[in-house]
Parts: sequence; structure tokens; C-alpha cells
Amino acid sequence: MWCLVSQANSVILEVQVDPKAIGQECLEKACDCLGISKECDYFGLKYQNAKGEELWLNLRNPIERQTGGGVAPLRFALRVKFWVPPHLLLQEATRHQFYLHSRLELLEGRLKVADWSSVVRLVAWIAQADIGDYDPLSPPNALYSQCCQIQPAERCESKPLDLIHRIVQQHKEMKGMKPSTAEYWLLKEVSNLDTFGQEMFHNTKFGYNGVSMIGVGPHGITVYRNRDEETQNIPYTAIQSATSQRRMFHLVYLSLDGEETSLNFKLDSSQSASGLYRAITEKHAFYSCETVRSAVTAQFIRDLKGTIISIFNEDSTLGKKYVFDIRRTCREVYDNARRALYCEAATVTLPEEKEILEKHDCGDCEEPKCKESRECLAKLLDAMLCRICMDRSFDTALFPCGHAVACLDCARRCERCPLCRADIDHCRTIYLPIELTHVDKHNPKLLSESIEPSYSTSSAEEIQKRILASESSMVNSNDI
Repeated sequence: MWCLVSQANSVILEVQVDPKAIGQECLEKACDCLGISKECDYFGLKYQNAKGEELWLNLRNPIERQTGGGVAPLRFALRVKFWVPPHLLLQEATRHQFYLHSRLELLEGRLKVADWSSVVRLVAWIAQADIGDYDPLSPPNALYSQCCQIQPAERCESKPLDLIHRIVQQHKEMKGMKPSTAEYWLLKEVSNLDTFGQEMFHNTKFGYNGVSMIGVGPHGITVYRNRDEETQNIPYTAIQSATSQRRMFHLVYLSLDGEETSLNFKLDSSQSASGLYRAITEKHAFYSCETVRSAVTAQFIRDLKGTIISIFNEDSTLGKKYVFDIRRTCREVYDNARRALYCEAATVTLPEEKEILEKHDCGDCEEPKCKESRECLAKLLDAMLCRICMDRSFDTALFPCGHAVACLDCARRCERCPLCRADIDHCRTIYLPIELTHVDKHNPKLLSESIEPSYSTSSAEEIQKRILASESSMVNSNDI
């Protein structure tokens, strides 16, 4: 069976799978064609049902059961399902697909930026990534005009008259920047947007209970009222229960006052309601949990025939349909990809930000913004140091109090917490974001250089030392 998988830039891949194949096989073959060997967990496949709704293909269930067979070849869209900051992406091919999807989200208005200055930067990065250096003999005016569809959020100042001129100037300043680096900086910018990583679910035509839309993102649920007049953020920790029945979705959560509150939301179809329930469960597990619980991975439903058969044989797989297809959490995807790439002796190359930082290095500039940035950097460096030796960065949490104030060596020598003086039962190694793992108090430049380290084949020994050191620290933490 042939499947046509389209990327976010409309380029189509032809993938051949078995007629009874599950969705995971199709996704992995598409990712292999793009060079994404270890990070396909971030992606999913979308298809349109008979009503024209876009739904996520459940990767654990057979493809034909979900699409109803359809006319061959089946058509899917490769899209990012779980969004993460670009410094967590180890393969350049993965970052490129993130960039393509972000570019599409910006042009179609699903990602809203803060102001026109952000629009100028984003359009310039898109031009540098797609075209390269600015050429005065053949300026990319068509691309500028297309990208000017990117609009800031409402209640913003009017569109500048010299917008194109400002974009051109910004594009000229990026001369020499690699396309992959421009893609990285665009992803950095959009990862700070409020709607980054949100999957939107729209209400029925006439609205219901004043709620027009619900967004499910990395940190929780955002409820959008009619005409976007007000929004309400509900963190995952406040959710008590979520259920869907036909077209209705029912949510019970704790308000800021600690009172139990319910929210009813009516969608266009029962499949959309099930998709909302699935999105909340999967995103909560991916972003907030250490590992995916068996209650999530094992949850399934049966069709009518399968239900009848299961009365006589509970172990029957007939008619079984898994509700969720998530396999790993955010931390597990990153760790597994890093170790797999190391075992394969693959090259992990992140954008060369050092050149860009040196280009804009202002040295001892006394500009207020530069001075403030240096002060913030100094405070950050001090905050990341062990409170006891003031030499190494802290990497150990003390329990049961939970304070993280010391490095592993100093924590071993403590019987009580240096902050609250509570007795220490045991310690655990904590893993800081990659840009904070190499903090040097005496050399602030190292912080900027360590934001995105570059690994090449010539530094294979250094990779091995870092990974072996992290593994030994995990072993030592269990012995404390």
C-alpha cells in the first residue's frame, strides 16, 4: 500500500507499507527518508476524515481501520506533535522539520507574535534560511510580501509604513549566517511565544458557555473566551478529571481559590471531542511525567464485534483499538536519542552560534541594555553555583526537603540541608537544561558558548567522557 506523506513545505514523500501496517511503520519510514533516525517521537501523521476535520493518526492502530480504507494512495501530513525548544533537538534534519512547521504556523496565523519588531526579525530569518544572503540585484520581494502575512497579536500598534525597509536592513545584517543557524534562531524566537506548542480545538458555530476555543500546550490548558476578550490558564496540576462523551467534553479542575470547578465544551464531532481528551492526556504525560504510565499505554476500546468476543475471551485482540499512542516522555526522547547517536558514532552538530555572538560582541560597552545584560548574566552565574564550595555548579537535590543547592561532592558531606536545616535522608542527581550544564563563574563567555555546543567527529573522545561521567553520576546518586 502506498502512502503520500506531505511535509510542511508541501514536498511529498512516497512511502510503501503493508496493507495491515500500523501508523508507526509509516511514520518511521517517512522520518528515515528525511534523515530523522532517532527523534521521530516528536512527530505525528495527520489525515482528514469524511467531514474534512484534521485528526492525528493513532500510530499503534492499523492504518486502514482509522482511515476507512479510502482511495489509494492514502494521504497524510507530517507535522510536529510535541514541540520542544530547539536546543533539545540533536539532529539538524529534525530542526529543519520544526522550522518548516513553525514557518507554516506563522504564515497561517496560528502563531501570534508580540509586536512588529518580532515580525521583522522572523521574516528576515525566514529569508536568510530560504534564500541566503541578501542580493541587491535580485531582492526576494515576493518572499517578503508573503511573509508579511505574519501579524502580531491584537491590540498592537498599527503596521509600520517602512516595514519592508526594516526587513531588508535586518536581512542585510545577517550576511554570512548559515541557513541552519537562521532556522535555529527562528525556532528560539517562536519557542517564547504564548501559543507555542498549543493544539487548538474550536467550539461549535454558535459557541457554548462563552468558550470559543481551547488550546492544549506544554504547561496546561488555555481557555479562550468569545472574541479573544479574555483567556484562562489551567495548569495540568489543577485538573481533577477529563471525560468526553459524543460531542461534549467535560473538565473538572481546581480554581485559584481551591474550589472545584467544571467546564463543558461542545465540539463539532465526537472525534474532535475524543481528540481533545487524547491531547490533554498525551501532552501531560509527555511534558510533565518522568515516564508514560501503563494506565495510559494499555488503555483501549473495542468495536461491537470485539466487545462480544471479549465476553468469552478477555485476551482476544479482535476489535481492540488503543486510545493513546505516546511511547516516551520529553526527557526519555532526548536521552534515548543522545545515547543512540553516540552508540552509532554519529555526528551531533548544533548551529554555530559562536560566530554570531562574536559578531555582535560589544565588549565593555556602557549602553544601558548591555550593562543590564552583563549584570543579569553575573547573577545567573552566581545562582547556578554550589552554595557550599562556590566552585562547581549544583547538580544534586536533597530529600525530603527537595532543595537543590549543592554539588554531588558537597552533598555527600552534609547531614542537614544548608537552607532549612532538615535532616537529609537521600540525594538525587538533577539534570539542568543543556545551556546551564557548564557554568564557569570566572568566564562569562563560556555560558554563551555552551548554550549550543558543537560536536564533531574530532571531539568523539570528549563526547564519550561526558556521557560516561553522566552515567557514573547516576550510579553514584543511587548509592547515597
